[in-house]
Amino acid sequence: MADTSGMKIKFVVLKKEDVYRLPAEQQANLGEVWQMIAENRKKEGKRGYPKYLVINTDESYADEVIEILKRNGHWG
Repeated sequence: MADTSGMKIKFVVLKKEDVYRLPAEQQANLGEVWQMIAENRKKEGKRGYPKYLVINTDESYADEVIEILKRNGHWG
């Protein structure tokens, strides 16, 4: 597993297949929250639905990605 010391937890990631296993009502609730967040982001002049790259910390290349993030000032 990658060395994540110093990493701030800034994002919440949900795997779609995990969401699809939820009851329909909970999926709808999550969709409403997601939409409200998007609307608030748009009011702030940001993209409503930003796209992110996600790296699992147990991947063999995770430490390399962490080093790239550190070199570019995007760590911690």
